[in-house]
Amino acid sequence: MTNGMSQYSRAEFDANAGIVVGITPADYPGDPLAGIEFQRHWEARAFNAGGADYFAPSQRVGDLLSGRETAAPGEVAPSYKPGVRGADLRSCLPDYVIAAIREALPMFDRRIPGFAMHDAVLTGVETRTSSPLRIRRNRNFESVNTQGLYPAGEGAGYAGGILSAAIDGIKVAEAVAMSLAG
Repeated sequence: MTNGMSQYSRAEFDANAGIVVGITPADYPGDPLAGIEFQRHWEARAFNAGGADYFAPSQRVGDLLSGRETAAPGEVAPSYKPGVRGADLRSCLPDYVIAAIREALPMFDRRIPGFAMHDAVLTGVETRTSSPLRIRRNRNFESVNTQGLYPAGEGAGYAGGILSAAIDGIKVAEAVAMSLAG
């Protein structure tokens, strides 16, 4: 599992961006821990695709769009440490995720020219943008089984990033204020 974070100085030669594809509990039906098993499955496949030595699987955008494995990096040098190995990301992501990325890349490129250049590097997979568990809450944002507990944000399974966690936090804070105000 890659982290996706940029270096603290933001001084890398190439830009670092992430592509997030929505995953819902419908994608991993079953018991409450099915989301963790879903993550483990895809992380194990990515570990193997990267050579089973903590290198990450990597694929050039042009190769992903053409449906072929990346044999060697192009002009864009991967910055992931400890390193990457050329791979076919289809082996370590669900088909619908690959389809969503293939659809999104040309659209991103129209907005940010060069985003989907042939030699741009895709490094993956990152499976931890949100918690694989969700602490259930009622319509007032309170836990369904623990009065006075208001699950919120990424750790509770209600957000997938900084902005959505902030918005969820505002909603929960308003619910707490309403509860205290009576």
